[in-house]
Amino acid sequence: MEQNEIFNDWLFRYQYVYRVRRTAKQKRRFITALATDIAKMREDIQVIEYNRHKKYAANNIYVGDIEKADQIICTYYDTPPQHFGPYYLFDRKKQSKGTTSFILASALLTLLAGLLFTFAYMQVAPSAFDLSSPLTIFVAVCYGAYFIFLGKVAKGLSNRNTLIRNTSSILAILQLINSIQNKKMAFAFIDEGAYGDVGLNVLKDSCKSSAKIYSLDAVGAHTELHAKGKGFSSEMLQQSAVRQHPGIGNINYLFGANVSETSEGTQYILDKVELKQKTLNMENLTKIIKLFQ
Repeated sequence: MEQNEIFNDWLFRYQYVYRVRRTAKQKRRFITALATDIAKMREDIQVIEYNRHKKYAANNIYVGDIEKADQIICTYYDTPPQHFGPYYLFDRKKQSKGTTSFILASALLTLLAGLLFTFAYMQVAPSAFDLSSPLTIFVAVCYGAYFIFLGKVAKGLSNRNTLIRNTSSILAILQLINSIQNKKMAFAFIDEGAYGDVGLNVLKDSCKSSAKIYSLDAVGAHTELHAKGKGFSSEMLQQSAVRQHPGIGNINYLFGANVSETSEGTQYILDKVELKQKTLNMENLTKIIKLFQ
């Protein structure tokens, strides 16, 4: 199979078949598919389990020798919950506020719908309660489905438009794995990255302190490609037309976003229209391959 056919196969399956990676079952299906695809290119794959609970455990997927690698390229694979407003990169406080507001609003609307349904049922319900009547059975089924849905709403509904955030970064790393043969370079797909740095911290604990970690986020967005961190060559970034910004911490970042200067400082934003794009910015993915080759 030619490279373009391989990529198009990845694109279709991870954009549509495995696009939501939120529940334990959804993540298991994704990990199985990802491991199968990587195994066709190389065999040094590890699935690392952490944060085990009674019904759930998080999993990082590592490709290559994480402990000895000089460079580690990673991205998160879990699906973020829906939120109001744009996606604020590097601003978890604002992002959390948008997510919480969406959960509260959707929960209130769902409760209101339940009350209206109950009121409507009471207007037509017979005075004598009959468990065997078709209407009673129908209402019982509706209430069962309603409370299941309400439980999902309370946890936050999954964002189903995941091509840009963050399937595009998964595809970029698959391309790198397919095109680079470097024993000093490893790759990681991080769990729980849409919520915080727990999965990233597990990775940091597994690698040597001198390793350079590169984290990808929304790299397929139809925006400029940006870089933050000291692990990039300014000359290479300039040649690849990647915009450089001051680093934060010891992680290097590659990401797609719009830059906005505000009274609060520099903000990196992707609005709803950009997050819902159905096509990739292939130019950005090509730039990433050139940066690491």
